Amino acid sequence: MMRQLFGLGRDRRGAAAMEMALITPVVGGMLLAALDFSGAWLARLQLEQAAQRGIESVANRRGVATDYSFALADARAAYGRPLQSAVLDNWLECGGVRQASLTTNCNGQQRARYVSIRLVGTYDPVFNWGGLLSTGRSGNGYRILGDAAVRVQ
Repeated sequence: MMRQLFGLGRDRRGAAAMEMALITPVVGGMLLAALDFSGAWLARLQLEQAAQRGIESVANRRGVATDYSFALADARAAYGRPLQSAVLDNWLECGGVRQASLTTNCNGQQRARYVSIRLVGTYDPVFNWGGLLSTGRSGNGYRILGDAAVRVQ
């Protein structure tokens, strides 16, 4: 009886099957996590491209405008999915200092006008991770952000 037990320690038949059975769940979990991560990354890139599309419409416009709401509409249309929020900000800097008003006289200092778009969306994971990646919110989605800015003057 003891000789048979010691013989099992040296027996290598089935070792590959046992190793495969142990490693398959680990590799499978890593594959599923990579799929979810790449989906989230793609959603973030699409949001970023939508914000850049809105900024392109600002850059293509000749001259300085006071209303850039068209750029926000272009960004929303480029994304094509619901957003949590979409914010357009434009400001004036005199000598590198942000001014409270867009019509401030810079008195010989360098004048710079900027426009930025910030889009916030959500990404819903493909797989349910059993609360492992809980957001702490009532929804399952993760917040993703895309933003872009351009100097117009």
